[in-house]
Amino acid sequence: MSDHLQTEEEIREEMEELGVSNSGGDGAPDVMMSGPMIRAIVIILVFLLVAGALLLVF
Repeated sequence: MSDHLQTEEEIREEMEELGVSNSGGDGAPDVMMSGPMIRAIVIILVFLLVAGALLLVF
């Protein structure tokens, strides 16, 4: 690691190289972080947990 501080432009260039976009500007979260998506993932995980528990019991 180097000791020099990166400028905002250097950070922006590195983020673009990594494929990270921070130019939304509206403050909205990404699609994967939206409420309905999180709710769907939680429901699927709970279903898999219950199904796995039932397989262990029976």
